Amino acid sequence: MYAYNTYHAHGRDACQGNSARDTLLAVPRTNIRRDVSYPLSFRVPLVQVEEIDEAVQRERRKRRSDLLEAIWQVAWTNYQRSGSLSAYAEGHRSTKRTKRVSEELQDQLYTALETILERAPSAVIEEVARKLTHWAGKYGEEK
Repeated sequence: MYAYNTYHAHGRDACQGNSARDTLLAVPRTNIRRDVSYPLSFRVPLVQVEEIDEAVQRERRKRRSDLLEAIWQVAWTNYQRSGSLSAYAEGHRSTKRTKRVSEELQDQLYTALETILERAPSAVIEEVARKLTHWAGKYGEEK
């Protein structure tokens, strides 16, 4: 109820110079903030609008905003996992680094694994997955 009242207080605050965003920022940092949505606006080329309209029909959504909201949720999660816009654009996921071994060695391991995943036959990939899973189970347990 508090979030509803805060969100809809915009009309009353508009004459006082407060924006809806300023009003929403007053909502306490709880799960309520995750439930309140805020409208954003951006421009896309007309050809993409036409593609979006086709996707709305194909995905059986009522409105463009319904489809774009679902796409946004997936894209935002992937962007956060990537750690930066450039990494997200390149399709890379941010990796947690450990201080136990050098960054150079860690980069070497990630590069080797990426190369195997991209180029190796499926039998090799399955064998790597089996070994890594085994070692993760062996060394992953807390002491």
